[in-house]
Amino acid sequence: MPATLKTCAPLFWSTDLGIDYGAPTLRLSDLLPVVGEESSAFFEQQERLLIGDTLQLIWCPPVADLNGWNEQPSEIALSQLLRVRISGPAPEPPRNALYHGRHRHRHRFLVLSCQPLPAALRAQPLAPQAWHMPLIDHGQGSCLTWEAIDNCSRAEVQGLIYLSAYRRHETYMEMFIEEVGGELFGLLSVHLGPGGDDYDFGRRLLEGAELRAIRRALDMAQPLKDSQPGYLVP
Repeated sequence: MPATLKTCAPLFWSTDLGIDYGAPTLRLSDLLPVVGEESSAFFEQQERLLIGDTLQLIWCPPVADLNGWNEQPSEIALSQLLRVRISGPAPEPPRNALYHGRHRHRHRFLVLSCQPLPAALRAQPLAPQAWHMPLIDHGQGSCLTWEAIDNCSRAEVQGLIYLSAYRRHETYMEMFIEEVGGELFGLLSVHLGPGGDDYDFGRRLLEGAELRAIRRALDMAQPLKDSQPGYLVP
């Protein structure tokens, strides 16, 4: 997983695939992007994607795609990490409020690779400098983002800990963690906010203030559960 590749999660994936999304069950194989074929999705204008760009995309099943992993944590296990190459703008679908907005654009891309997200996260080599928890101004000084959370939730999926939290000023954070021998390793750090979205990959041993902040978050976190019954079949 090249650390230098830009990573983003589309606003939402294109749904004009001839699939009845209102059906009681959906086949996962019908939904997954296919390696060697083109697919499309909607992105924020600020992503500034160019034809020929190669990047990583996070694909989620429909409920998590629309509402987030914190609403359907079981779908973390079915999420995928794609490597794609941007082909160009995609035709606009029939007019729908979900699709249209001044700051969103639909792009098509060639799918170069696809692997389950949990496996991709666990397979990362140790990379101490891959990312660092951001500092923010807080009262009389500064603190780590995870030290200034308002509420926090957690789930365990395929041996990984998924942690999500909100901060003031419309900031939402996620982290995937693996515990090995009593030590905590951060695998993916996500910050979503008005200034942009950051997806930072890399296996890092959490130490010092970062470790204390995450242990505190884990202690206060409420357990997550799926908001909807299962609907996906192989």
